[in-house]
Amino acid sequence: MSSINRLTLLSPRDVGRRLNLSTSRVVQLDREGVLLAIRDSAGRRFYDAETVEHFAAARRQRCGVNRDKSAAEA
Repeated sequence: MSSINRLTLLSPRDVGRRLNLSTSRVVQLDREGVLLAIRDSAGRRFYDAETVEHFAAARRQRCGVNRDKSAAEA
């Protein structure tokens, strides 16, 4: 058996739920080139679950750093 790396694809709605963002914000992130979507032949957007998790982790880290700075300045 060969080990094929299979992608788990998420819809913009699923991504929004995971990141606590609106679907329109998820699409906006794609248009801005921040969180790139994979398009199917009909032009629908899908997102790689692993990429979304990396984005979420980086987002949490940025938010955590900002909170620590605010707490230190207070």
